[in-house]
Amino acid sequence: MGRNLSFDEKETLAKVVNIFREKGYEATTVKDLEKATGLTSGSLYNSFGGKEALFDIAISFYNNNVVRNRISTFLDQVEDPLSGMKDLFRSLLNEPDGQENGCLLTNTAVEFNNRRRHTTQELDTGFSLLEAAFKRQIIRCTEKGQIAKHSSAQQAAIRLLVFYQGILVLVRAGLRRKEIEQIIDDEIDLILRREF
Repeated sequence: MGRNLSFDEKETLAKVVNIFREKGYEATTVKDLEKATGLTSGSLYNSFGGKEALFDIAISFYNNNVVRNRISTFLDQVEDPLSGMKDLFRSLLNEPDGQENGCLLTNTAVEFNNRRRHTTQELDTGFSLLEAAFKRQIIRCTEKGQIAKHSSAQQAAIRLLVFYQGILVLVRAGLRRKEIEQIIDDEIDLILRREF
């Protein structure tokens, strides 16, 4: 199926991501997608396929443009890896648009419960990107002498991913922002300094 490029595809997909983040897959209607993008259902279908195909494209777009960008900004491009890690986690509490729509990956994982194979693959890609970035950051912290060498950087990376996703679930629910803000540094220090 050819794509109609008479519109900005990246801008359109960013709008699609936002509506799916806000409403979830099931509650998002074709009318919602039309309103969010300014495109007709025919244009959306001809360019991306139906709602299901558009959703899968949106998750892939989110991984490539949001998740990778956050990793690059907060982890890969900072001199102080420990501060970068803590800044990444603190940033979860302050969405740029002031909304509390949470993370598309987290929201989708909760909504679908592993029911859609292709979506599950895209979710795994996103979570794997984060886990690998956390592991690299732990190794960088070790190399810079900020933490003692871990017997299992992989286990610590998984713990960080669980903590990260837990924060996003609570943010989406609008809960415990103050408490989370107060424990981020201590919890990361505990995870990174724990012996396995």
